[in-house]
Amino acid sequence: MVGGVCAGMARRWRVDPNLLRIAIVVLAFFGGLGVAAYGAGLLLMPREGQTQMPVQRYLPFTRSWSTPTVIAATIGALVVIVGLTSSGGVGLGPVLIIFAVWFFGFRNHGQTRPAPPPEPTPFERAADAWRVRMAEQQTPGYEDVALPAPAEQRWTQPYTDPVSDLVVRDNEPPAVLAARRRRWQPWGLAIALVGVGIFVVVMLGLAGLPATPLAYGSAVLAALGLTLLLTARSGRPPLLLPATIIAGLVTASMMGSASAIRLADVGDYHRVVTTGSELSDVTVTAGDVALDLSKLDLTADRHLTIKVNAGSVDLTLPADVTSEVTWKVSAGSFDTEGVSRDGFDLSGVNSYPATIPGAPTLKVTVDVDFGEVAVRR
Repeated sequence: MVGGVCAGMARRWRVDPNLLRIAIVVLAFFGGLGVAAYGAGLLLMPREGQTQMPVQRYLPFTRSWSTPTVIAATIGALVVIVGLTSSGGVGLGPVLIIFAVWFFGFRNHGQTRPAPPPEPTPFERAADAWRVRMAEQQTPGYEDVALPAPAEQRWTQPYTDPVSDLVVRDNEPPAVLAARRRRWQPWGLAIALVGVGIFVVVMLGLAGLPATPLAYGSAVLAALGLTLLLTARSGRPPLLLPATIIAGLVTASMMGSASAIRLADVGDYHRVVTTGSELSDVTVTAGDVALDLSKLDLTADRHLTIKVNAGSVDLTLPADVTSEVTWKVSAGSFDTEGVSRDGFDLSGVNSYPATIPGAPTLKVTVDVDFGEVAVRR
C-alpha cells in the first residue's frame, strides 16, 4: 500500500493483493528480503502508461544503459545495502527471487502488444493498387480514395550523362553497411585482468591479509567490469555482460558467508579492562589493538586471545597478576621490557610474575600476521 507494488503484481497475476502484502511483511524478517524485493519493485516497475523505469528517472545517467545493466545494477545495490544492514547477509537465492519478482511481475508492465494485422491476400493487394491508380488518374468515383505518401524517386531517368554515357539514376538507395562482427579478442584482456587480480589477492594473502573467497570473487568482478569499460567504444565481446552479471551475483552472495570480511573486524580496538567479566577475545582484520589491563582485578585464572591480521597490538599487563604471553608474529616486530625482535616467523613465550604471591594467572595468546606487538607492565 506504500507504492502500489503489491497491487500491481496482484493485478498482473490475478490474485488478492493482501496475500502479497502479507508475504512481503513476512519476508522482511528473513534478512531483509521483503524490503529488498519491495525496493526492487519500486525502482524497476514502470508506472501505468509509462515505459521508463523509475530508477532511470531518479538517476538520469542510467538512461543510456541497457535494460539488463540497469536491472543488474539496481539489484546489486539493493543486495549490498541489505547485506550490510542485516546480520545474516543475503545469499544468491534471495537475489534470484528479487530478479524473478521484477521479470514476472513488472516486465513490460502497462504495455499491451497489439496483435499483428493479417497478411493481405494477393487479390487484396492488387485491388488496393488498382484503386490508388484510379485515384491518381482522377477517375470519377475514386476521388475519396486515400493516396499513399509520396515515396522517394527511384526510377531511371530517360536521359544519359553526356560525359560518361551512363544511365543517371535519382536517389540511389543507400548502401547497406554490413553488421559489425563482435570480436572475441577482448576476452584475452579480460582473462589477463582476472589473472592479475587473482595474483594480487594471492600476494596480499602471503603478506598476511585475508585471502577469502570474497576477495577472489571481487577480483574477478573488478576485472570483468574494467574490461566492459575499456571495450565500451570498440564493442564488447560476446557473453561478457552476462558473465559480469553472474560474477556480481556470486560475489554478492559471498557477502553473507562466514568467510566474508565484516566491517566490524576492520578498525582500531581501544579498551580498558578492570574486571575478569569484561575480558573477551579480540579479532581484528585490519587495525590497531590497544588493551590496557593495568587495573585488572582477577579472582580466578583466565585466558585471553588476540588475533590481528594486519596492524599492531599494544598490551599493558597488571602488576598484581601473574601473566604469561604466548606470541607469534609472521612478519613484523615484538617488543617487551627493552627487548626487541623483528623479522619473519617470530614466536616465543614471556612470563611476568606477580608482585603478590599466590595471585591468579592470566594467559594471553597474541597472533599477528603482519604488524607489531608491544607488551609492557
